[in-house]
Amino acid sequence: MSRSAETAPAHVRLADVDETMLERLLELALSDAAPDDVTPPRGSGTNWNTERVDWFRGYHRAAAAGLDGPAQEKSWAVLSDGSPAGCIRLKRTGDGSAETGIWLGRGFRGRGVGGAALDLVLAQARLAGLRQVVAHTTAGNIGAPRLLTSASAVLNRDDDGSVSAVVVLSP
Repeated sequence: MSRSAETAPAHVRLADVDETMLERLLELALSDAAPDDVTPPRGSGTNWNTERVDWFRGYHRAAAAGLDGPAQEKSWAVLSDGSPAGCIRLKRTGDGSAETGIWLGRGFRGRGVGGAALDLVLAQARLAGLRQVVAHTTAGNIGAPRLLTSASAVLNRDDDGSVSAVVVLSP
């Protein structure tokens, strides 16, 4: 069973992504995360490039309007002891559902930050009246299925090894 937002470690919290936080997240992403962990493929190659940086900024600016905004998406900075550790998001997908995704800087992985952030974003989903949250991850992401299972997600492994998960939210 997942921890509730009230019992999430005090050192982890979610913060809105304003322009200052956006630049702090970008700095973290550039220094401590693989581009494919943070953005969809953009431009040539798999390294950080102008197209990926532009996408990153544009995405977070669009998501600033929140779940009821035009993009129907909200992203939050995940803070650990007040410092940016990564980002988590919710995107409405219809019928009381939303999709979530998270990335963390390498230095914050395996320390309970992801689980605490997921618990906090699930609490946000409940507040928004959502009934379920889904997530998808690649076969190579070994930490995500553990994180999702700890949040009481039902996992489905696809033929290619990728994982889909559903967390049914109780009111």
